[in-house]
Amino acid sequence: MSGSSNTASINALLKKTEHYDKDERYMATSDLCEVLKRHSSGDTLPVLSDSSTERRICTAVLRLLHDKSNDVQAIAVKTLGVLLTTVKEEQVLEIADSLADQVLDASKSELRDVYAIGLRTLVKTIPSSMGDLTSQRLVGRLLDGIRTSQNEEIVLACLDILTDLLGRFGATAVSVTRQHEPVLQMCLQQLRGSSPVVRKRAGNTIGCLSVVLSDVLLVSMVERLLSQIDAAAGNPGDTRALIRTMCTVSGAVGHRLQQPQIDRILPIFLKFTNPTDALTGDDDDYDETDDRETSGSNDLDMEDEAAVALANELRESCFMGFESFVLRCPNQVEPHLEKIIQAALAYMCYDPNYSYGEDEGETNDEGGDEYDDEYDDEYEDEESEDDDDDDESWKVRRSAIRSLKAVVEAKKHDPSMLWTTSYRVRRGKTAVVAMALVARFKEREENCRVDILDCFTQLLSVTVSAAEDGVVAFASDRMDTTTTTTIDLRSNYAKPLVRACEKLLNVKKGGERSKSHALSLLSTLCKAPGGVGGQEEIISVFQHVQSFLADEDNDALHREASSKTLRLDALSLVHVMLVCNNHDPVHIRKGITDTLLPQLCQAVKEQWYKVIAEALRALAAVPKFFVIGFRPGDQSTEVERKEKGEVANQLFAAIEPLLAAHDVDQEIKECALTASAALLGALHSTISMDKTTVMLNLLLERLKNETTRIAAIKTLSTIGDTTPDSGPEKIDLSPILSDSIETMASFLKLQSRSLKQSSLEALDIIITNHGLSTFDELYSKVLQDLSHLVVDSDLHITLAHLSLSRVSISALRVCPSCGPSVQNHVLPNALALSASPLLQDLALDSLLALLEQLVISNAVSYHELLGMLRDRLDQAARSKHAMYNLGRCIAVITSVTSEENRLGVISETLFTLEDSKTPADVAALKHVQLALLVSGDLGRIVDFSTMPGVADSLQTIFKGYFDSSSEDLKYAAAYALGRCTVGAQSAFLPAIVEALEKNNQKKQYLLLSALREFIQCNGSKRGGDSIASSLPVIMPHLEKHCADSEEGVRTMVAECLGSLTCMEPALMLERLSQIIDAHSSIVAEGGFVDSADKSSQKNALTCWTVLTSIKLAIAGKADQSQVVKYMPTFLKLLQQKELGVRNAALLMVYSAVHHMPQAISGLMKDLIVPSLYEVAELKMERKVDLGPFTHKVDDALPLRKASLSIFATCFEKLPSSLDTNAFMPVLAKALGDVEDVQLQAHQIVISLCLRQPNHVVTAVESFTDPLEKTIHKKPGQKTGTELERLNEWIKSAVRTMLALGKVEGTMNCRKFADFYERTKANAKFRNVLEVLDEER
Repeated sequence: MSGSSNTASINALLKKTEHYDKDERYMATSDLCEVLKRHSSGDTLPVLSDSSTERRICTAVLRLLHDKSNDVQAIAVKTLGVLLTTVKEEQVLEIADSLADQVLDASKSELRDVYAIGLRTLVKTIPSSMGDLTSQRLVGRLLDGIRTSQNEEIVLACLDILTDLLGRFGATAVSVTRQHEPVLQMCLQQLRGSSPVVRKRAGNTIGCLSVVLSDVLLVSMVERLLSQIDAAAGNPGDTRALIRTMCTVSGAVGHRLQQPQIDRILPIFLKFTNPTDALTGDDDDYDETDDRETSGSNDLDMEDEAAVALANELRESCFMGFESFVLRCPNQVEPHLEKIIQAALAYMCYDPNYSYGEDEGETNDEGGDEYDDEYDDEYEDEESEDDDDDDESWKVRRSAIRSLKAVVEAKKHDPSMLWTTSYRVRRGKTAVVAMALVARFKEREENCRVDILDCFTQLLSVTVSAAEDGVVAFASDRMDTTTTTTIDLRSNYAKPLVRACEKLLNVKKGGERSKSHALSLLSTLCKAPGGVGGQEEIISVFQHVQSFLADEDNDALHREASSKTLRLDALSLVHVMLVCNNHDPVHIRKGITDTLLPQLCQAVKEQWYKVIAEALRALAAVPKFFVIGFRPGDQSTEVERKEKGEVANQLFAAIEPLLAAHDVDQEIKECALTASAALLGALHSTISMDKTTVMLNLLLERLKNETTRIAAIKTLSTIGDTTPDSGPEKIDLSPILSDSIETMASFLKLQSRSLKQSSLEALDIIITNHGLSTFDELYSKVLQDLSHLVVDSDLHITLAHLSLSRVSISALRVCPSCGPSVQNHVLPNALALSASPLLQDLALDSLLALLEQLVISNAVSYHELLGMLRDRLDQAARSKHAMYNLGRCIAVITSVTSEENRLGVISETLFTLEDSKTPADVAALKHVQLALLVSGDLGRIVDFSTMPGVADSLQTIFKGYFDSSSEDLKYAAAYALGRCTVGAQSAFLPAIVEALEKNNQKKQYLLLSALREFIQCNGSKRGGDSIASSLPVIMPHLEKHCADSEEGVRTMVAECLGSLTCMEPALMLERLSQIIDAHSSIVAEGGFVDSADKSSQKNALTCWTVLTSIKLAIAGKADQSQVVKYMPTFLKLLQQKELGVRNAALLMVYSAVHHMPQAISGLMKDLIVPSLYEVAELKMERKVDLGPFTHKVDDALPLRKASLSIFATCFEKLPSSLDTNAFMPVLAKALGDVEDVQLQAHQIVISLCLRQPNHVVTAVESFTDPLEKTIHKKPGQKTGTELERLNEWIKSAVRTMLALGKVEGTMNCRKFADFYERTKANAKFRNVLEVLDEER
């Protein structure tokens, strides 16, 4: 539209806003709002750039706020919100002044709410850039209105607007931050007023203000509040208002308060949540007068309903404060935690107007049915009773329960106290948190009942996780529980839990949320040892699930309240029960057969796809119980087979229609395939061949469908890999065997990585278990399709070479005539891969297995294959790793060839290595190196000591090459010597250890390298079973070289000791601890041993070697139970002053935290954390004179880096072991340390932003200065690599700043907010910010 038409349109709308008909005014205002929306969204209207038009629109909207019609007022407020985003700042300020005038005008009482809403809308919607000036206009006037007005409505409106203003601009607008102190004083004054409503609003304003206050002013505010609380002891109204305000502040910024303040606040809260005041309806026989006389709230008149309501509101606020403190600063709350739990347990039952009949609640098995009826009636009557509508004691109970949930969250890493500790509650009674929660499942109020169920479910879940980590143990766990708390869940809790949940599930009407949470609780219980219990409990749970799944026509079972959500929850419970492996399979089978199977089969006919999918998952878990769920002798074979047949037919009838359906959800298709796999894999022998063929054909159809082929491949793998215990015969896949193999082979040509991987694995299984010798042409085609996968450019797929090799091997075994196909299609690429420097681990093992099978099956002649491999020498010679791989390939095929061929290769090798000569020609040298490698790998497999003269000749040759001028030949000889020792230990090992004492350090290093190779190969080949007999021969020599002056020798000794510890942990750890005890006397003033103190030098080097070996053993997954026993001995070395020993001890701790966190979890607090704090701030700087200049060296830098690495890993692996608040000052100092330490600290801060944001908010001010200093580092004369490092350093600091800026609450710190805004606005950092934005 043109500008003139725009003007005419807006003029017409403005004119209509003055129309006498309210409908016309409403529609005109609505249209005006739409015009403004288009303008704000970017569809700019030129006429709105005219200041006079803007002023007319603003005047019209303000006038409409005075309109007599409520509807017009409402649309005017909405229009105002849009208008404020489009007009200039001048107009915004005029609107703000006008609205403020109206709010503060005592004569405008009828429309004051509308004006206040308009002003609050203005505060919430104006652009941030206008916040400072707008706030400057409003803050002073609002404070004057509160201070001078006698009208309560004006004061309330000003407090509400001020609260919004503080929330939006309290930390960023200078005009507001300057007024923090006056605002605080005014609000504190209002707390002493006579109006309860004003006091409450003032408390809310203080809560919002506390978020943006500086630390100094926050401390001052809390102190003033506490002082006023002390002064108001005789005034209940003031006390309640102040306590409520303190609760609000605690909930908002409790994590920023210091320990002394928390220690003053919590006792006040506890005074008003005295457990003795937690009355219940069953206390009729209790003397309440005495109770009040002994309570801490004797100022409350319990007979006055208004006073009771106020007291309950105060208690609710106190428990909300507890919840905030426990969640945000658990370490500071720890001294008060016991009393908080006592109060929460007491007020969880606080229900003075209702009697639960506690005596009746204690039921036994005989009276269970009668109790169920009473329980049902109780809940049915609940909804029809209106007598307790004014009873809000449930809010106190709910807040008490939520504070318990906070305790569970705070103790999630070690919840043992919540299961074992008894707390004194009231009237002389004690309670354990877990048992008290179970007893409280009878709660009559739905909201509270749901929270109780959720709280116990959370407690159970964190306990299961803690048991998996070894922190606690369940009574049924087969583990050493001497150092952990044992929880007897099965005996003490499982049966009461199941019965309590069943009572909730029995309710006929209502209570759907409770039922859903009860089902969730039972699902969590299944994850604990013992599950829901024995056969009786399993069948009982199944019966309740049956009632949710029953048809509406089945009146005997169907419940009216069984919504689709409850049916989904019930099916999820069944699925968890069937797959958790914590129940007796016999009990599960009987429960399925007698109770649940018809309803599960019927559930797949539901309308909601999620219910159908969950039902199919449950059905998929059923068949295995009819394989493993029979005890010998329980029933005859015929009866057992009949039962299996009936179940299999029911499952077929339920699954087959969905397997054949095309117009169903993808999730249903995949679940139907999973269920088919379970049925055919376990019960195919009990299904007729016709039905089996139908399902196999449907499976083939799904295999050819693009959307379901991966799921179908997995299904085919499961079926083909299963040999059921029900019979010796395998499933007959002949109806689809040829087509399925051909189809999966065709998938290997596609680009999908997951599809190729799945197809390879499935082909291996199918050909191995079901392949036919008549499929030679098909196998040849498959092998041809496989060949292009054997390339080193994609080792992720080449890792699938493990499966590819098995496919080739399986094809050779099933159909020997496939040999030419393997040779023509697979072998060429496999040979190329043999010389690849990228080949390792599983891909290498698969290649070795393929080459071995080629020789065994005579698909390729040995000499031909040997020649092919030797021809790869030139290609392999480019990489040391490829040379070693090629040597292993030749050794493997030689080990499985004929004796004659093997002896010929050995003779040829001895001839090549004769006299240990080092050729001058590079090609000849590589031939010698390959011969050494082949001799070693062949000696690992073949015992050379059985061949006359071979072992002696090789010993001489290997030792001769230790003097070679070629480093490659030296290390190849050491490698070969170690590997030959595995096959002929008696011939080679004594020679190695004897030579250790007769040679120089260089040869000692090579001999130790050979010994390490022997130890590691022996462990991988024989599992370490034979190494124990060799320890007396090996250990004396290793111990002797623990104190070698050459670090390389000591490192090799440590690797040997670490490998031995992995294989023989009990013997080795005991010996290593003895070595530590014998060499722990080290004198190291200033961190260094005096050069004249030979004893301390030897001890320090020995301890370093042992600690390094323990570090390697932990990384190598040594037996954790053995490591735990000796860990305190090793950790004592953290106290040593010698820097090398101390650093080795720290690195050992890092390895333990990373690989075995539970091995040291109980030792962190006393033995590790104090040393970490000491080392994290240790600096040992000295200057080194380098002639023209001096260089500063910090000898403690490696220790600080190690300690920070441990801290970072602890936050991931052992978060409960650290006091995050105590760590924050250490982290702040690390942010100002040298570059390497800073980079570590940056990563820790970024991690904590996600893991512990509350603590980050508390410490963000201390992070600001070091980050800003780093970001503004100047390059000086740096160029090249140094400049790149500096840029990365600065980039890391900016990344950290951005991460901090995303944490809620950090921008309330004025110092950080200013730094953040300055940095983002600085053009110098624009490129860095753009790069980091792309990274995200």
